[in-house]
Amino acid sequence: MNAKSIQGKSPEEIKKALAESMADGFKPTLAIIILTNIEDAEPLREIFGASGIEIFGLTVPQKFSEHGIAEDDIVIMLLDMKPENFKIEINGYQGSSAYEVGYQTGSVGSNYFKNPAFIISPVDFQVSGDELIRGLTDAAGYDAVVAGGIAGNPVDFSGIVFTNSASSKSGLLALILDQDHISICGLAVSGWKPVGTSKKITKTEGTWVYTIDDEPAMKVIQRFLGNEIVLSNTEASGLLPSDLGYPLQFERESGNVIMKPALFLNPSDQSIMIGGHVKEGDKFRFSLPPDFDVIDKVIESTRTYKEEKMPDSDVLLVFSCVGRLGSFGPLITTEIEGLASTWGKPMIGYFSLGEFGKLDEGRCEFHGTTVSWIALKEK
Repeated sequence: MNAKSIQGKSPEEIKKALAESMADGFKPTLAIIILTNIEDAEPLREIFGASGIEIFGLTVPQKFSEHGIAEDDIVIMLLDMKPENFKIEINGYQGSSAYEVGYQTGSVGSNYFKNPAFIISPVDFQVSGDELIRGLTDAAGYDAVVAGGIAGNPVDFSGIVFTNSASSKSGLLALILDQDHISICGLAVSGWKPVGTSKKITKTEGTWVYTIDDEPAMKVIQRFLGNEIVLSNTEASGLLPSDLGYPLQFERESGNVIMKPALFLNPSDQSIMIGGHVKEGDKFRFSLPPDFDVIDKVIESTRTYKEEKMPDSDVLLVFSCVGRLGSFGPLITTEIEGLASTWGKPMIGYFSLGEFGKLDEGRCEFHGTTVSWIALKEK
């Protein structure tokens, strides 16, 4: 499978870049399109539809390729993957729960391929990523490979996902791959170091935590983050800044922690909203501020997998939390460049509002402040 990345500031520039990419006989069948301006989706659908190229499209403000963070509004990965080896599915949440939509998508994949894998881009930050992944893996199998990231703008959580014939402001977009013909490896990794003793969730409802170690949750968070950060935000919207760099590390039986950031504070009842489902009895630790070791751990994960599982790949897809962009600032380019250099092949990715992927050999999960990457090679 051949892959080429192109980018441009407008659909007109993309049309020209597409023609240039095909001048040597390259015939893409699939386009992964990441753009900023929702209005550009329709003309792009016309351009790629006219060329018979299937679209997996989404909107986010920040995106990147093997060339680094893209300043252009549109970044696209072109693949000449055999059409019989992939299927694109889009399902809206209207009238359905996150679990039901995930289950429906997993069922489509299982019916279409004997051994499916799923690259997903949901849009609608209010929908449970945990329930989505639970439904998908209940239908497709506990060990199903799932990777991806939530699309949308972190300022107002708006955005769309789209294909050649459909689009949605609240739904799930899935690229379903046939693993009998496409080799896949990937991992979700954060790199953050823990600090302090374990804290226990003692009262919760859904994603809202009311008490930690039987203390008001907001008071515990405030004690760690400091009055200045907490009070300045509770006086406004209650939204914590995405660049705090202090995600909560929830402990799991496997020993690998899962990262979930604190997103909102509610001064009226002293509760906090966590970026993912939590339950009473869950334990977590705070994180130290990020440093270069965090980046090194992410890059090392790809190099280890290359040596042990996939010496060569055709393309790399990366879903990195927007919180990492805020925490690292310009240093995030080191992480992007390190990921791209591992295989030295075309890469595309974006900064997401939540990530999906495997931490270990267990079930794929929903994460925050994490990088989920996946490498593909057509057999």
